[in-house]
Amino acid sequence: MEQIVDVTSARRQFGTILDEVFHKGSIFTIARKGRILAKIVPLENARIEESESMSLQQKSLLRELNSLPNIGIDKNPVEILRKMRKQKRIKSEVKQHEK
Repeated sequence: MEQIVDVTSARRQFGTILDEVFHKGSIFTIARKGRILAKIVPLENARIEESESMSLQQKSLLRELNSLPNIGIDKNPVEILRKMRKQKRIKSEVKQHEK
């Protein structure tokens, strides 16, 4: 998924942009006054895959990380947090019913 952001937004959201590029494989084009200045793209094979050497806890955390909603700089952070909390509630309810 490629997104175009202006320089000011890119500067303010740089950490979020890097997280999306690394974890989600997003591509960001940075522009100033409609002129493209740069692109931030993921490194080859940057997405972490499960390997045999990972512990069960690490694999579980990786699956949880990959299931998080896509966080875009154009999205409302409150809505993202609501979705994450709802997802966590559903998981805890399922675990309680399994016991």
